[in-house]
Amino acid sequence: MNDIEVYVELKGKPILAGILFTHGEGRRELSFFNYDQNYLATPGAYALEPAMPLKLGNYSFSEGLPKSFLDASPDNWGRALIERGLQKDWVLSGTPSNHITEMDYLMETSDMTRQGALRFKFGNEEDFEASGTDVPKLLTLPALLDAAQKICSEEGVANDYQAVRTLLDAGSGSLGGARPKSSVIEVDAQGREILYLAKFPHPKDSYDVMRWEKIALELASLAGIETPDNRLICIDGANVLLLRRFDRTDEGYRIGYMSALTLLQTDMRRASDYLQIADELTEISGGVSDDLAQLWRRIVFSYAINNTDDHLRNHGLLRHKNSWRLSPAFDINADMALEKSHVTAIGGADTYTDAWAMIHQSYDRFRLKEKDATKIMAEVGSAFSQWRATAHKYDATDDELRRFAPIFERAMSGF
Repeated sequence: MNDIEVYVELKGKPILAGILFTHGEGRRELSFFNYDQNYLATPGAYALEPAMPLKLGNYSFSEGLPKSFLDASPDNWGRALIERGLQKDWVLSGTPSNHITEMDYLMETSDMTRQGALRFKFGNEEDFEASGTDVPKLLTLPALLDAAQKICSEEGVANDYQAVRTLLDAGSGSLGGARPKSSVIEVDAQGREILYLAKFPHPKDSYDVMRWEKIALELASLAGIETPDNRLICIDGANVLLLRRFDRTDEGYRIGYMSALTLLQTDMRRASDYLQIADELTEISGGVSDDLAQLWRRIVFSYAINNTDDHLRNHGLLRHKNSWRLSPAFDINADMALEKSHVTAIGGADTYTDAWAMIHQSYDRFRLKEKDATKIMAEVGSAFSQWRATAHKYDATDDELRRFAPIFERAMSGF
């Protein structure tokens, strides 16, 4: 059995929150968590997730780790990097290959770039896991882009260990989502190191995905949706999207983060619904009315732009004072498959036609009056009316405009 010390960073200071015990039975992982008594008495201490209220007791999990710890672990892209890195390390050291557990993913994740305010260390170690990451400066983006392209290619270099190690050393193993990405640092005018996420194109992209994610983010901002600071830059002819990490303060302090998956205490195999998120927000938000209105605005925008990959890990909350608030919106992408179902439904409706009617009927579940809902619809519609101008601003090609036009034409007919 492993014992892991779990820390929460509060105002820049790591505080021991409790001990995680894990035990493996074949491929099955069991875990147990106990809060530290001193943490319970610490001003600003908070429950790490709904399944672990802030009180003494033994919280047990029969299927892996607590969900809040999975928020501090990567998915897809980061997991793939960690898997390749561990497997190659085992070969080089002569160690037999092992089954990679959720604990491996958690403890191999870069401490410097880990999502949220949780930090972990083995009970007999001084340093947080995984330490030693040296997040590169912005000027190294060409090398990082090259490493990502090598890993994603099918031309004999997909298992390029040096490329994997380059990205792992940059803290990329902490990152979720399916697309290639890396962490980078930019030094601002005050000399502060600001952490960014750099999202790269994929060799198999049939259009400029990064350009259109930038366009979607700009339209979302025009629609009154809070988004991370972001910008599009060109590296060797390829567009790279930079997004400032919203779980860090200007001083570099960590901010607590919780995904909607953790909020709902569910998993990716189960159906999800925005009405469930709204209900839970009502219980946990420190600004219920504002957060519910913002969530409804995001639902309107998401269904209008056909952002079908709107799963629960693509929605989150940030710790704010003594409560939780919606995080900025992220991972917004228009899907050209017009009839594709959304991962997250609203009132059970998950296609544009069915959901659009449900959206109009559900505004009162978000504590909105009809006039407020009408105003939000008008503001989102106004943003959509600027889609061509926004696309031209970022040099979208005629072919891309033609391919995306049906999405925006359908949306405009609904406002």
